[in-house]
Amino acid sequence: MNYCSELNNVLTFFPDAVRSCCVLGNIGPVYIENYDGNIKNFNIELLKKKKKQFFTDLENGNYDNIPCSNCIYKKEKTENDNYSDQFELIYLNNWTQCNCGCYYCDRLKYSKGIITKGKVRSEYYDALPIIKGLYKNNLLNRDKLRIVFHGGDLSVLKEFEPLVKLFLKEGVAKIDFSSNNIIYQPIISKCLKNGIASLNMSLDAGTRETYKKIKKVDKFNDVIKNLKRYVKESKNDNPEINVKYIILKGMNDNEEEITKFIEKMVDIGIKRVSLHIEHKYAIELFENKSALPANYKTLINLFFDLCKKYQLYFDTPDNVMNYILTKD
Repeated sequence: MNYCSELNNVLTFFPDAVRSCCVLGNIGPVYIENYDGNIKNFNIELLKKKKKQFFTDLENGNYDNIPCSNCIYKKEKTENDNYSDQFELIYLNNWTQCNCGCYYCDRLKYSKGIITKGKVRSEYYDALPIIKGLYKNNLLNRDKLRIVFHGGDLSVLKEFEPLVKLFLKEGVAKIDFSSNNIIYQPIISKCLKNGIASLNMSLDAGTRETYKKIKKVDKFNDVIKNLKRYVKESKNDNPEINVKYIILKGMNDNEEEITKFIEKMVDIGIKRVSLHIEHKYAIELFENKSALPANYKTLINLFFDLCKKYQLYFDTPDNVMNYILTKD
C-alpha cells in the first residue's frame, strides 16, 4: 500500500482553489475549486470526506482522481504511517497583490506588474474564515502546526495580521514569513522574538540602483532599515532571518554586486544568506542538459568564499547545489 506525508499533512490555499500540496510543480488533488469567498460554500465535512477518499485512492494505487502517480513523496506505507484528519502544514498563497514588481516573478501573469499601495483584500477569497472553521472542527494539529505565508506580499494583505493573531491564539508551532520587507510588520517582530518564526526575503542586490532595476521600486533603503530592526528585535539576533540572492542574467550576475550584498548583510547583522539561480533559467539549463556558465561558477565560488570569510550560514537548496556540483 502507498502513503504520502504531504497528502496527509498539507493544505494549500491557491488563488483558484484549495488543494492538498504542491511538490516541485506536481500539484495535489483539489478540495474546493472556484471558491467564491462565501464561507457557507466551504463544506468542512466534504473536505474531510475528500481527504479520506484521496488517501484511500493513494493507498490502493487508484490515480483516476488524484495526480499523485509520479510524486516523489509517495512511498510504501509502514506501520508508523497513520492517516489523520488533522493538517500539520498550511501554505497561504491565496492572493497575488504586491508592492513591488520583481521582473522574474511568476505572479506577473496575475498582477500584470501593477504595484499595490496600501492594504487590500485578496482579489480571490479570504482565508481567515476557513482557518477559523478548521480550528473549530479540530482539523489542525495545534502542537505541530506550521504556517507558510507566500503571496503576493503579506504587507498588502488586509487579513495578514488577523490571521497571525488567530494562529497565536489557537495554537501554532512555527510561522514562516516570506516578505519583501518593504514595510515593517510589528507582529513579525513579535513572533521572531518569541522564537516561533522565520523570515525569508529575496533582496537580489547589494546596491540601491540594482535593486530598483530588479524590483521596479526604489525601496532598497527601506528594506535595509527594516532588516536591521528585525535583527535587533528578534531573539538572540535570530538566525531564522534568511536573505536570498537570486542570480539574474544581465542584472546582478557580477562580482561587485555580490560582494556588496554580502558586505551589506554583515553590516546589518544578518547571519543566514542563500544563493539561487533564477528558476526559469535553471529549468532551461536542466532540460537542455546544459552546463552552468563559467561566470556563474565564479560567482557561486565567490559567494561561498565570502560566507566563509564573514562566518555566514550559507543556506542554499540541495537541488541547486547538486546541480552545480555535478556539472562540468
